[in-house]
Amino acid sequence: MNEDVTQLPTFLRPLAKVNEVLSLLAIRLAGVLLALMVIMILSQVFFRYVMNDSLPWTEEMAKFSMVWIAFLVAPWVYRQDLNVAIHMFADAFAPRVRQLLDLVISALVIVICVIFLFESIEFWRGGLNIQASSVPVKLAYFYACAPISFALLSSVGVEKVCLQLTKLTNKDNLSEQENG
Repeated sequence: MNEDVTQLPTFLRPLAKVNEVLSLLAIRLAGVLLALMVIMILSQVFFRYVMNDSLPWTEEMAKFSMVWIAFLVAPWVYRQDLNVAIHMFADAFAPRVRQLLDLVISALVIVICVIFLFESIEFWRGGLNIQASSVPVKLAYFYACAPISFALLSSVGVEKVCLQLTKLTNKDNLSEQENG
């Protein structure tokens, strides 16, 4: 959400603040993981081509870092409306119809994310019994990014639906869009 938390309806402010803090925390953690991934890849190149002895764990850890990064930035991207979208079709509709479409899409995102949340928890549980091939760590630690991300995406979706419902029911907002 590009809006200031203080401009949101009072009932939505706590959820918006929690989503904002968690999204920023996730994006910062993703930045740290990106730096670590670059260090791992550079060290792998150094050891492979300069020392002529490859490190067995860097490739797998870099892959897991990349997956974690993708899952961690997804809630922030969704909250900021920075995800890839094609607006050509939506722009052809009247403002109120676009708002209704946005509401339906946000509701579908919540449904899909909740389904994926439960599926990813089962996937994570399966990882409790599997060891990573190059490091002595259970794969569940690497798989944990999926349920975390889908829970955050669901929370952001709820925030978006509440905001969209508020905008749809706000008479001043509707008259401004129809006149402007």
